[in-house]
Amino acid sequence: MSRMMKDMRAEIARQRPVVPFTESDIDMVRRQAQKIGNMKMLTDPEGWYVAMVLSGYLTKDKDRRLYFSEILHAHLSGISPSLVYTDPYYRNIMIPDDLTLGNHHFATLSYDQGEIIELNPDMSEGMYIPHYGYLREALEVPCITEDKPEEAVWMSLSPGEIITMKEDIDNAEGRLLTLGLGLSYYAYMTARKSSVSSVTVIEREAETIELFENYIRLQLGKDEAGRDIAEKISIIQADAFDFMETVKDGDYDYIFADLWEGPYDGKPMYHRIKGMTEGFRRTEVHYWILPQMLSI
Repeated sequence: MSRMMKDMRAEIARQRPVVPFTESDIDMVRRQAQKIGNMKMLTDPEGWYVAMVLSGYLTKDKDRRLYFSEILHAHLSGISPSLVYTDPYYRNIMIPDDLTLGNHHFATLSYDQGEIIELNPDMSEGMYIPHYGYLREALEVPCITEDKPEEAVWMSLSPGEIITMKEDIDNAEGRLLTLGLGLSYYAYMTARKSSVSSVTVIEREAETIELFENYIRLQLGKDEAGRDIAEKISIIQADAFDFMETVKDGDYDYIFADLWEGPYDGKPMYHRIKGMTEGFRRTEVHYWILPQMLSI
């Protein structure tokens, strides 16, 4: 990633901008595009509006704003709430509103219209370029909060997680080993596939396992072939790194690691697991948000 891209990414992360918009905002872009004959803007006036406003967080210089708008729009995706609301996990798995497990509590996480989410970067001419999503409408997702000095989101069914896990869900098959349980989204979505024969999950936290065993396992239903999903998923309480010391090439067909909150805390853990599996040939090893981690 170029120095300019890194600076742009760091500034957006620092400011955490939200770019709400109305139909009149979008009409303004359409009128301007028609006035100057810019057909490219007419094809996606909503995305261009978000990109232009977002560029204002990066610079006040008019020419630079136009330049940043071009880059941002090329690497910007609108995210509809239907991404979450039609997701099988969202439709099929319910967690009680009043659930509390130790210092963890079930809650609802709200996203505003226009909220900016960093997704896996794009690769262009051998260089990583940040890719962002923006919420087309306000959205609410289930989450678990954790008591710290101040309440913090511990895990959630965020649109970013759904998007960044899709490829590793689509590619998974055979005997899976998953490092980290979370809300069990990855375990559930992969176990729904008939091409996945078993999912073994390594999780250290007892409260996370309790959530799955007492509230989620009973709701898992059937896979594509009619087999009980609950029978395909097994949970082992252990430290993921300790467990990986015992794993040999070929014990599993596919390993997916998801132990981190983001790319910065994840990169050292990625390197540690990569070192443990460097010689694996019969087992594929994959990592959540790997492109983000490699781009920093």
